[in-house]
Amino acid sequence: MNQLAPLFASFSLLLSACSGSDANNGGSNRVASAGSLGEAGSSALGGNANGGSGAAGDSSFAGQSAGGSTSGGDGSGGTQAGSSNTTAGSGGTNSSGGNAGASAMGGSGAGGSSSAIDYSIWVLQLPTGSGNTVDTISSSQLLNGYSSAYFYAAQDAGQIFMDPETGITTSGSQHCRTEMRESAPGGGQAAWASSGTNTLTVSGQVLQVGGGSSGTVTVGQLFNGTDSIPLVELQYSTSAGGFKMLYEEAKGGGTTTNLNTPVALNTKYSYTLALNQGVVTVGINGKTVHTQTPSASALSKKFYFKVGNYDQTASAGAISTDPYTVVEVYSVSVVHQ
Repeated sequence: MNQLAPLFASFSLLLSACSGSDANNGGSNRVASAGSLGEAGSSALGGNANGGSGAAGDSSFAGQSAGGSTSGGDGSGGTQAGSSNTTAGSGGTNSSGGNAGASAMGGSGAGGSSSAIDYSIWVLQLPTGSGNTVDTISSSQLLNGYSSAYFYAAQDAGQIFMDPETGITTSGSQHCRTEMRESAPGGGQAAWASSGTNTLTVSGQVLQVGGGSSGTVTVGQLFNGTDSIPLVELQYSTSAGGFKMLYEEAKGGGTTTNLNTPVALNTKYSYTLALNQGVVTVGINGKTVHTQTPSASALSKKFYFKVGNYDQTASAGAISTDPYTVVEVYSVSVVHQ
């Protein structure tokens, strides 16, 4: 009997490894939790002892979260593949062939980029540079995962846009910014007519606003590229406790409207800026809050969208990396028809 005991013990261990009773060991019990808006990826603990498919949970935002098969794995499965867009698709502990898992935002897993933002049609402007020439980050750099103190992935898989109190400004502005400018799909600057359907939809939240009680940060723009002025700036205002809108057809002739849409700091929102068939529409959290028909002269211009963090109390000055205003963006959608 003493000689048979080790054999029985080994046989018991083999049965236990194949039974899949322990999800942490890659057993047949598969756990896949759905990600909520802005959360990191869904957990995908799965795979049988032979490296079978792990469970993949749908995120409630931007497609499927992680999982992936572990072909040839030793049963460990994906420990928590796709936990964020900076670590997506780790394949799991001791897995020898797990497919890369997407983040909760459908992220590419590189640097600071998320596929919930199609960086192929954006160029990033930074509060750094020299004189009145700001540093810009190209679409290809963004797609390759560009990250810095001003632009980086958040813990919940959103994209952070940080603006310091002082930095380099463009020649037409008194305020430094960390903001994306729409570009053409094939390269070059976007410039489209007011006819047709042109819609920008963004989800995000404002985490911090400089300027105290008078703090105001522009989170989205419908920009008149012909005259280099915004037709519409959507602004988050501390004093308003939510959103207001700057409308400007001629330089220096803008008017500001309180949109009466209370949104607290650190509260997720969505907004829409649209110029459809010659009519401007602003929507907050799925509700239209403003419509306006620009003059024929204004409608004859060429336009593009901007998204990010353009603080209206930041100024030109020494380049700083201290956070003054922080805006997080979860998704950006642009439609031109």
